[in-house]
Order: sequence, then structure tokens, then C-alpha cells
Amino acid sequence: MKYETSAGGAVYRKTNSKIEFLIVQHSGHHRWVLPKGWIDPGETRQQTAAREVKEEAGVEAEIKNYLGEFTIFYTNPEKEKVRKTSHFFLMEYKSGDPVKDHGWEVENTQWLAAKEAAEKLDYPGEKNMVEKAVDLLEK
Repeated sequence: MKYETSAGGAVYRKTNSKIEFLIVQHSGHHRWVLPKGWIDPGETRQQTAAREVKEEAGVEAEIKNYLGEFTIFYTNPEKEKVRKTSHFFLMEYKSGDPVKDHGWEVENTQWLAAKEAAEKLDYPGEKNMVEKAVDLLEK
């Protein structure tokens, strides 16, 4: 079995006392996801999360909390079984325009209220990360 580890962020902003989350639509599989990617050798989870949010979503964001991890199993195009663990951080939006500055892996971006973001995300583990983020922000 092949093992993969990724890290990413549930990026939020507050506008008019409303909290919104940034989600991205992947240009390969067209699913709505949180920005994330593989951890490069020598990189920490936090460094990866910040880098991937910048590369994929085109924004700078500050890490506030660790939200947790989840693991999925899938078969890759080479027919190998893969165990992928993804780590997520709550990240506060600082700057950047996701519409103009997102990376090539992303075909679309949206800022959505937490409920709408969770409903639109395609993976249950990522929906759960948005729910955890809301719990932390409402404390």
C-alpha cells in the first residue's frame, strides 16, 4: 500500500459580522474542496498548509488552530491502493484575490457562508473540518 500525507486550510474571513469560508473547484476532477496538497520533504504541516492555500487559492492566510485529520483509501490510476491522511488548519484570510490569483489546479473559487460551504464540499471529511472551524470561531 502507498501512503500519502497532505495538509491544507479552512480559510475564513469575517464580513459584516458574517463568517465565510473559501472553497475551490479542482480543475482535474472538478470537485469542490478545501485547498490542500502533499507535504514536501522537510516541510511541516503548517508550512504545507500555508503554501498550498497560496498556490491553489491565491491568498495569504494566518494559521489559527489545528482542526484535525482524516484518512481515506482509494486506488490511484496505477491501480495501487493508497492510504491518504489529510491534516487541516483553521486559517484567517489576510490578503489576495482568489478569483484572479488562484493556481492552475483550480478552475473556480467561492467565498460561502459556513453552511453553504459545507453543503457544496464534495468530501465528508472536509465538510467536517468546516463544522469544526465554525465551532472554534463561535467560542
